[in-house]
Amino acid sequence: MRVSYNWLREYVDVDMEAQELAHLLTMSGSEVESVGPVGRELDPKIVVGQIADLRQHPGGRLLIADVDTGGEMVTVVTGAPNVAVGQRVPIALVGAELPGGQVIKAVDFKGVTSAGMLCSERELELGPDASGIMVLPSDTPVGAPLYSALGFNDMIIDLEIYPNRPDCMSVIGIAREVAAITGSTLRLPSVSVVEMGPAIEDLTSVTVEDQDLCPYYSARVIRNVKVGPSPLWLQRRLMAGGMRPINNVVDITNFVLLEMGQPLHAFDYNKLAENRIVVRRARPGESIITLDEENRRLDTEMLVIADGEKPVCIAGIMGGANSEVTEETTDILLEAAIFHGPNIRRTSRRLGLRSEASARYEKGLDPQGVRRALDRAAQLLVELAGGEAAAGVITVTSLDCKPKVVGLSPSRCNRLLGSRISKEEMIRILSSLGFDVKDEGDELEVKVPSYRLDVDLEADLIEEVARLYGYHRFDATLPQGAAKGGQSSRLQLADEVRNLLTGFGLTEVITYSFDSPASYDKLLLPADHGLRRAVTIQNPLTEDWNILRTTLIPSMLNVLRHNAQRQHQDLQIYEIGSVFIPGQLPLQELPEERQMLGIALMGEFPREWGLPVRKVDFFDLKGLVEALLEGLGLTCEWEAAEAPGFHPGRCASVSVKGVQVGIVGEIHPEAAAHWDLPSRAYAAELDLDKILPAVTGQKRMEKLPRYPFVARDLALLAPEEVPAQRILEVIEAAGGKLVKDVSLFDVYQGPQVPAGYRSLGYSIVYQAEDRTLTDEEVEAVEERIILQLKEELGITLR
Repeated sequence: MRVSYNWLREYVDVDMEAQELAHLLTMSGSEVESVGPVGRELDPKIVVGQIADLRQHPGGRLLIADVDTGGEMVTVVTGAPNVAVGQRVPIALVGAELPGGQVIKAVDFKGVTSAGMLCSERELELGPDASGIMVLPSDTPVGAPLYSALGFNDMIIDLEIYPNRPDCMSVIGIAREVAAITGSTLRLPSVSVVEMGPAIEDLTSVTVEDQDLCPYYSARVIRNVKVGPSPLWLQRRLMAGGMRPINNVVDITNFVLLEMGQPLHAFDYNKLAENRIVVRRARPGESIITLDEENRRLDTEMLVIADGEKPVCIAGIMGGANSEVTEETTDILLEAAIFHGPNIRRTSRRLGLRSEASARYEKGLDPQGVRRALDRAAQLLVELAGGEAAAGVITVTSLDCKPKVVGLSPSRCNRLLGSRISKEEMIRILSSLGFDVKDEGDELEVKVPSYRLDVDLEADLIEEVARLYGYHRFDATLPQGAAKGGQSSRLQLADEVRNLLTGFGLTEVITYSFDSPASYDKLLLPADHGLRRAVTIQNPLTEDWNILRTTLIPSMLNVLRHNAQRQHQDLQIYEIGSVFIPGQLPLQELPEERQMLGIALMGEFPREWGLPVRKVDFFDLKGLVEALLEGLGLTCEWEAAEAPGFHPGRCASVSVKGVQVGIVGEIHPEAAAHWDLPSRAYAAELDLDKILPAVTGQKRMEKLPRYPFVARDLALLAPEEVPAQRILEVIEAAGGKLVKDVSLFDVYQGPQVPAGYRSLGYSIVYQAEDRTLTDEEVEAVEERIILQLKEELGITLR
């Protein structure tokens, strides 16, 4: 944000050098990037001249101009195509040095001596135009050095405006800060509009179809304007702000933009079909040629300002050539509005088009400043363009402009800052910034001005007090109170899971918490599946990430695909991340944020010396989950399951202490094809918040066994519908404390096994803590196990 020091002093009295003021702004929390003159200093022999007479050179192509330089007439030979009698132009007299280093000398042109040179913008390094001489406003003082006539005896303070301070993106906004810092009085320009002629409702209408993208739109009609050059003072202000003067109508809208921070746009009223405005989303296939003569293709997420037939402006970014104000314009419709910042940002990014207006809309605008800026522009159009303001203003708004009220405790403020600022000083500081402060004894009731969109909490007010009081005035004291540190049990569990899985050889990945509904289509989720109930993001980074995810599986598959496309197809990865489960839609309260663990395997295990290369399978993933839970001090139960996105028959749910905590399985081949995965992929998703209550955090130590164990194998003939997990549970229950371990080591179905059955081999370890078991004791337990298997599950010895 370029701020003219001379312009700034029109609104606030400043009795110091620009560099000193810049230092004060820096110490109050603003970021000053540079301080310097408005432009490079020009030779004082480059002055303002007026063309008094113009005639043809005897040679034919050139012109001879008599130029009044303020009491002295100078003859100049020129070839400029745009020179005309009465113009005020820059003239470099003999001896003047141009910015490029050229020194002007008297030159003879076939008998006519040229005692100077009429200059273009490029020759003076004031702009890119070299097509003709630079024509100055008609009120530029003749004979004055060009440097001072154009206001170049000024300083520019260039500030980097933080995203949370859009109120500072104007000269008045900076003047307000300066007034608070220096204790000066802020002088705002007087705004009043003389209205005449018919009511605006008889001339136009405004329809806002998308109030979510345009919560405030206002318009005025100014008739009988005379489009022409702006006066010198106005051109000076624009050039100091880094803008190029165009004509008085456009210049006035840009002036108010710089002065008040509110973008405006002027439409040629007579070019608007049906003389009306419609604020809507672009329709499929629509395009518009913008003022930079580029044809812009629009999409249905972009907001446009349209007339009765077509778009005439890309809302908040740039106007259309089809409604441009030109020298033939006589009536204009003036717009001032507030548009949805995230939508303006996305549209600007998609079109590759950024403007001074879009930069302000993106950050947010003062709802109470819209009408004032509209009236300020109308006032200047009446004064400088001879316009007549139609009676009234059309305003369409859905905004609640009720001021925010925030409480501030002076004692809490001092405790947080480690300061001893008096309550009276806090009131003075906040009042100087435009806050309305009411003393309620132990607490201050602070009414927030409408332009301070960044102030919502007590902490925001404390920050205002601190920066205006002066950060450099605080002592280097430590905060009072006992500092307590440590991690929550939730974070401790995540760290322990992370350590275990990394120790198992898996690689941690981190992905965004955003997703797309298309991911759930690819995952084969039914239309009514609960995971499709997702929170929609109002301002997504991209259209592909427009919801908060409800499962980690698509994120894991995205990582597998990303790596596979780069010839890295053997992966063992995990992620600890959040999913967001809404209570109801549309949202009435914050969604539930659950901490989940995702694991994914694909391809082959890393090659190791002496071991064969082997592809990962379902049991590798199941074993990983078992080892993880065992590392957390937990035992788990398995049950065959079916879940969308997983292979039927190769999917299981895992439970801890009777609570289902996750799902493990092979990704469905169709889903894997949607992600272009080159081989079978396996994934697990565990709810760490459900696991957390079962984790005690205490390690249970056991003595090494003093007595030997006995290992026996059982070959069982079991109906194929009986899960192996159920058999394991019966063996452990029937064996009691003497059964120390049970493991499945063989599964067989073949000619020797009856149809509908399978042979299962279990290894059982028997051991007592207080004695050596006899064969009779082991056989008794074994017989009890076999009997229980037959009675409960219909299983016999093979």
